[in-house]
Amino acid sequence: MRRHAPVGAAVALVLATGLLASPADAAARTVRDVRGDALSAVDITSLRVRNAEHRVRVTIRVPRLERRRVGGVTVFLGRKVAGRPEYAASKVRRAGGWKTTWQQLDASRLRCSGMRFKIRPRSVVLSVPQRCLGGNRAAVRVQVAVFTRAYLHGNVPDEVLIDPKPGPTLPIDGVPKARGARMTPWVAYR
Repeated sequence: MRRHAPVGAAVALVLATGLLASPADAAARTVRDVRGDALSAVDITSLRVRNAEHRVRVTIRVPRLERRRVGGVTVFLGRKVAGRPEYAASKVRRAGGWKTTWQQLDASRLRCSGMRFKIRPRSVVLSVPQRCLGGNRAAVRVQVAVFTRAYLHGNVPDEVLIDPKPGPTLPIDGVPKARGARMTPWVAYR
């Protein structure tokens, strides 16, 4: 009888730690991206999404980010609710400086008080209040793109715009992909 006690205790410990995981574990997801599939100035290596009680925070890691070469960043967010509404946040370089926009797709631009879009030395961080997502209490998924000024102004060959091929000269990088409508797996609400 005593021989089974240590095994039973170990099984109980494993089950308890698995069942008692903190809510923060379920409310965040990291997605890795291949290094070298775009210009180093916009080459994304990972994406972290945190779906917390008051905000959705998206952190895009670009280890060799060159702010002067970045033309813009776009983040698409989808909600796991009826109708699957999607939103887009953009920070794009214009003649007068950076322009930040927020909109629900298939609708006009919306106001989002409290939205923050920061370009840091090695990352880009978007923080959106849940109230801008219609008071979201559901899972979210995202798709992101970081692109150069040349890409923004169309100063790239047509084949890059039509069918981008990964490589060290590609002026855009995205997660999960630079092209297409695929998004990350769902990130549970905290």
